[in-house]
Amino acid sequence: MSAAREILVEDGYASSVSLRGLARRIGIAPQSIYLHFSGPDEIVQAVTIETFAQLGRFIADAKEGIEAPRDRLIAGCRAYMAFGLDNPNLYGLLFQRNRLLRGTEPRPTPADAPDSRNPDAGPFAYLMESLRLCVADGSSEVTDVFSTATQLWAAMHGFVLLRNGYQFPWPDLAQAEVELISSIARLRKHD
Repeated sequence: MSAAREILVEDGYASSVSLRGLARRIGIAPQSIYLHFSGPDEIVQAVTIETFAQLGRFIADAKEGIEAPRDRLIAGCRAYMAFGLDNPNLYGLLFQRNRLLRGTEPRPTPADAPDSRNPDAGPFAYLMESLRLCVADGSSEVTDVFSTATQLWAAMHGFVLLRNGYQFPWPDLAQAEVELISSIARLRKHD
């Protein structure tokens, strides 16, 4: 998995992971890999699951020790975007059309793997819960948490893809992130 992750970090394409390439990289016979995985798709799926878990931990760590729901939401969203900006190829892997995300081939997966049919699973759950807490304490004026979380996720995703892909005179990163989060989540200004 480490060798597959290295390949994915280098070029970002799941199709670049081959049994021969992996075997050559780690110095084993290609047949040895079959003792652990059924093929390249399963290896990429395992790296994707691991990367989603890493993203979830990164978000949770960023929110650690922050009390105010508004500030926790901003910290979690900024962590999500930072992960995507700092790891463009792995971030891209999370959203490539593959079996894990499309749900076309059911397989047992670890508990921390995202279920694309369940909005309360994976990193999206952090976003939903953070928004719910903001609504509960009055720091957000949204009325539909799921709809707002979906819009915020789409905006953050687009922000990451555009920042990673285009040379442009971007405004200050921190200010742009906070403005994006605050406007979509309808956050009240600090007193």
